[in-house]
Amino acid sequence: MNRLSFIWGIALVSLTLSALGCGGGSSNGDESTLSETTAEEAAVEAAEAAGEAAGEAAGEAAGEAAGEAAGEAAEAAGEAAEAPAESERPIFVAPIRGIAEVAYLTPDTEVIDGEVITRITIQNRATGAIAGLKVDEFWYDSDGNTVGGDSQRHRQPLLVGEVVTIELRMPRNSRMNRNQIQFSHANGEIKATNVDELPDPEEEEEEEEETESES
Repeated sequence: MNRLSFIWGIALVSLTLSALGCGGGSSNGDESTLSETTAEEAAVEAAEAAGEAAGEAAGEAAGEAAGEAAGEAAEAAGEAAEAPAESERPIFVAPIRGIAEVAYLTPDTEVIDGEVITRITIQNRATGAIAGLKVDEFWYDSDGNTVGGDSQRHRQPLLVGEVVTIELRMPRNSRMNRNQIQFSHANGEIKATNVDELPDPEEEEEEEEETESES
């Protein structure tokens, strides 16, 4: 805008000088004609310069507008790309408090390299997630005296219907006669029921994938 004002100023000065030259009462017709020609050329040059300045100003404005539009489009695309990631985040499930129900298979116990290993499969049958599921194993001799044991805690919340296998270990003792399993969780007690069968976690995942593919 400053450049355009400057050019229009030059044009006005040129026209003023031309008018003064014509009104000066010069008797020389050639000089009058020359002054008029010079004024016309100056006016044409001023108009061309003004047009160039206007074109440059319009180009700059268009460039800025295009840049802003591109920036807004990129920002919108970024937000759209982030939206699916946010929607895929796992939903927090409030853990159950008080008594939680689980089902478990009869523990499988074997001795390997002088170590007694007990594996127990458990399914959450409560109405909410079980936080801090803990399994304690106690071994007794024939007189009922404790001779050892182990304790394991499931680190992740056990979701409704989820099945896990807990492994308990302790060194073999010749006095071992029988064992006892106890369950608990971070927010209360466990009501455990011994069952004959439980679904395998991998089989459950495969069934879900097949159901999704069929639908």
